Order: sequence, then C-alpha cells, then structure tokens
Amino acid sequence: MLHLMRKHAQSWIIKFFLGAIIVVFIFWYGWSSKAQRANRVAVVNGISIGIEEFRSVYDQLREVYRRRFGSALDEKLMQSLNLKKQALDQIINRLLLFQEAARLNLCVDNDELLRAIEQVPAFQKDGRFHPEVYRRVLMRNRMTPEMYEEDRKNGLLIDKLQSLIRGNVKVSEAEALETYKWLKEKVSLDYAVFKPATYTNVEVTSEEVEAYFSKHKKDYETPPKVKVRYLFLDFKGFEAEAKVSEEEVSTYFDLNKEDYASPKKVKARHILFKVESGAKPEAVEAARNKALDVLKEARSGADFSKLAQKYSDDPGTQAKGGDLGFFTRDRMVKPFSDAAFAMKQGEIGELVRTRFGWHIIKVEAIQEAKEAVPAEAAVRIRTKLSRDAARTLAFDRAEQIYDACYEAGSISYVAKINQLKVHETEPFRRDGPIKGIKEKEKFAETAFALDENEVSESIELSDGYYILELVAKEPARIPDLKKVEERVRQNVIKDRKDELAKKDAGEFFNNVKDGAEFKEATSSRKLKAKSTDFFGRYGAIPGIGSEPDIQEAAFTLSSSKPFPDSVIKGKQGYYVIRFKARQEADEKEFENEKSGIMSSLLNQKRQTAIGEFLTHLREKSEITVEEKFLD
Repeated sequence: MLHLMRKHAQSWIIKFFLGAIIVVFIFWYGWSSKAQRANRVAVVNGISIGIEEFRSVYDQLREVYRRRFGSALDEKLMQSLNLKKQALDQIINRLLLFQEAARLNLCVDNDELLRAIEQVPAFQKDGRFHPEVYRRVLMRNRMTPEMYEEDRKNGLLIDKLQSLIRGNVKVSEAEALETYKWLKEKVSLDYAVFKPATYTNVEVTSEEVEAYFSKHKKDYETPPKVKVRYLFLDFKGFEAEAKVSEEEVSTYFDLNKEDYASPKKVKARHILFKVESGAKPEAVEAARNKALDVLKEARSGADFSKLAQKYSDDPGTQAKGGDLGFFTRDRMVKPFSDAAFAMKQGEIGELVRTRFGWHIIKVEAIQEAKEAVPAEAAVRIRTKLSRDAARTLAFDRAEQIYDACYEAGSISYVAKINQLKVHETEPFRRDGPIKGIKEKEKFAETAFALDENEVSESIELSDGYYILELVAKEPARIPDLKKVEERVRQNVIKDRKDELAKKDAGEFFNNVKDGAEFKEATSSRKLKAKSTDFFGRYGAIPGIGSEPDIQEAAFTLSSSKPFPDSVIKGKQGYYVIRFKARQEADEKEFENEKSGIMSSLLNQKRQTAIGEFLTHLREKSEITVEEKFLD
C-alpha cells in the first residue's frame, strides 16, 4: 500500500506546513508494541506498558504544559498537575479502548488507513499527501512508517468505538431549554470589600520573623541547578557537504512552480463601518446607511484618504487613510477579496459586508499574476534544498555521534576522535538563562532529566543538534535567614494585614447577617457599600472583575437566603456579599440560540458518556501499576 508511494518519492522534496507542536499531537495518542518491552510501569489485562511508552507520552504532555505556562512551569506546579498520573492514565485509557474495540471485532481496512494518513496536514504538500514529506516527518520523530501505520490503525479502531458510544447520545429540546435558562439567568449583589492593602503601620518583631521563617523555610528554597557539557552539530556546518544536482532543482521547481510564481495582487484602501458580532438588524442597517452616505461622497470626488481618516472604524488603517497596501487574494476575508479582485484600477465598489462590518473599497493599483521562471527560482531552490539536505546530514551524524557516546559512556572521548568541540555550561536553573543557548527550555528539560554522567539522545533545536552529558547536580538549598530576612519580614507583614482584613470582614458579616443595615454598617467602618449590575455565571462581575468563587456563591442566593455561608476571599481582599435581585432568562430568545446550545450540550454529554464507559472498563479490568511508580 504505502510502500509503493515511498518507493517513488523524490529526494529532498520536503516542505513542512505545520510546526513541531502539531507533529507532537499526531503521535500523541499512539499505542504500539513498544508497550510490551521490558521495564514495564503497568499491566492492563495482561498487556505491559513499557517505560519508553510512558516517557514518550509524559514528555509530550510536559511539553504541552510548558508551552501553556512558560517559565511558570516549575517543579511545584508540575507536582500539582500530577503529570505522571495524567500520562499513565492516558495510556491506560487508550489501551482499554483498543482492547474493547478488538473484543467487539471492529476493524480498519487498508483503504480507511490510507485515507486517514493522506488527510494529516503535516504529511501534505500543497494540500495533497506527499510520500517524501511523510517519510521525513516520521524520520525526524524517530518512527518508521510501519510503526506509525500500526499506531494510526489502532487509533482508528478506537475512533470507531468512540463513534459508537457517541452515536447513542441524544439531547432533547427540554434539556436545551433548561440549560438555556441556567446560562441566561442573572443576579445582582450588594457587597463590601475589606482590602489588606488598606491596613497600614503593621509592625513585626525579629522573633516573629524568625518563627515565620522556621515554619516556611521551603518557600525560600533556592531551586536546583545542573551543569552539563555538550556537543553541538550546527546545521550550517553541513551545508558545504550537501550536494544538490541540477536534476533535483529542476524536479523541485516542477513540483512547486506556484511557490515561485507571483500571484495577482491588488493595492486598495477601505473605509470600515464596524458592526459587532450578533448586532441587532437595526444596528446593521444604521451602519449600512452611514456607509452609503460616505460612499456617495467618495464617488462624487471627495478625497478617499481623508474620508477614511474621518469615518473608518479600522484602527490599523484609519491614520493611513485606509491604505491596505498590496495584498494577495488569500490575505483578506473572502467577501472582501472577491470584491476587490473583481474591480478595475481606480474603481470604488459597492458596499461589502464581512464579519467586521460594512466596507467601502477603492482599488488603486493591480499587479497581474506572473508565471514562475526557472532561472529566477533556481538560486532560492538550491539554497532551500541544500539546507534541507544539511539538516538530514546533521541528523544522521548526530545519531552516529550519540551511538558512539552511548557506547563510550562519555562525550569527551568521542569528541576527540571526531574533532568536535566540547562545550560546558555554568550551573543553571531550570527556568534561568543558559549562556549560548537560544531555546533554553528544551535544553534545560533534557539536562534536568539526566542522571550524573548520563548522555542524552540528540535533541534538535533551531540551529542544530545537541548531545548533553550531565556533569553535576546542585540540589535545592534553604538559605540562612540573614540572606532573606527582608523578604521574610515583608511576608509576615503581608500575612498580618490579611489576618486583620479577614477578621474585620468576619465581624461585619456576622453583624449584617444578624440584621444590621448593610449601608450603615459599612459607613460606620469607613467603608462604602456597593452594588453590582446584573451579571451571568460566566465573565466578569461589574465593579468586581473576574471572581469565580463570588460568582458561584451568588447563584446559590435568593431573597430567602440573601447571604452565603461565609466571607469570600477574592483578589482584592475579603468580600461580604448580599443577594439583591435575580433576572430570569428571556424564553423568547431561546429559539435563536437553541441550535448552538443543543450542539454544545450534545458534545458535553458525549464526553461524559466516553468517561463513564472508561470508568466501566476500568472497573471490570485487571490493572496493575508498578509499586511506588507514581510516588
């Protein structure tokens, strides 16, 4: 099947349309025979999950969180996320679903597998599957086509099982209406906030500082550091070795002519009359009428640039007189492009409606499309193919060097016989800078995962391949009090202010709950009672901001139960809230939103069904996790 496509692939014809994170997701849920190797971490109904399988998913999961949290992803946050359990649960759940699909005799034929692989964007070139791109993507992710195809086939089996489960889930109109009411009802509150920042002149003694430090030493711990030596194989260093023939250049040009052609371009100005998403018909019509008046001015000879400066709602182009410069058809939303590319030079078109609002467009210049010229494209193609070839040579060389380092147990000897420079870092923190390293996050993650004198596999960064060897680890340390005394003192003061605010808020809460008048009670404490406008279950609270705990408590209140059970801590301080009024959902608007609500509710119920099915599978399965593995 796919072997024939690979056999006839052209060399060096590689073009990646998606970045590394998308490739990661392609392989995210893979399950293969690797799980049956030694060093198992768990057994599911007699099938072993190997440490390599676990590490692969764990590393990918950690990478996703690293991109989400950045430098904030420290050891403490990682522990709270419980990444080890998350990764293992993903593998176990996937394996359980696969086993159940097999038990039900679900199957995937070769045509289904081929169609699924051809639709993966990372394997495509110019919107179509390209076997050479496919092979290169897999090679760079250290997978063979056979391994990936097995994994993909298993994944399709699981997809079929999940489709069966989801297909039995239904949503009634009555459920949708109840959800609509729940989502659309609103409440308003009276509230007072006790802010710790308003408590001044708080003093603490040296004894209190010392006692606080003794109790919170871990908060002042300096993070661990590592020191590594490494080999660097620069992509640029392989470009001289990368030989590209005239035939390869010619072949690449024939397959990618459109990349070197000049598409038609239009230079235009526009005036935007903004219309908000979901605006009422009268608002849309008002904006249209305003736009029609300005269109008449423009067509009667008024300076288009000045009209744009005066009337346009586009902040990006208003000051430039609506100038958009030259653009290709795909640069603009379709209705705008369709209109602009159908116009003649100097023409002012009819009004155009897009998701942004109403547009008046004036085309000032047109550059017609030009076909690609081989001689003009040859230099660029040769440069690209040379760089691609250099990356492949670097990959092959890095693998050879790593294998040699692994055998030798050290990089120094291998570096000497291969005439490579050994670099060495200063001790660095996981979230700190590393001199000479641009992509420090991936470098640091690799370094911190090493044991002493262990050599890493080659890792690819933007400038080349790196092979690391751990030289030393410095454990986390708790400093002497003298070095952090001022920080500790400020933290003691901060806690004291917080305690005072909490105490006063609690006393106030008890007073008003026992019958004291809310506004009078606040004024006697030199506070100001405030009220919110109506707000829903999601979004910011008017006058307060984003406070989920307050929001959740507010919707449990009513006229018969105006106060929550206690004071609520928020970002600004401690809040005492009281129910003011409730606004029920307008059922007349339900029809307009019914479709979206039913779709959203259906997706939620489907996810719940999958979760419940997995719970059932876990309950009837024999699952054993190696002792202390998750500790």
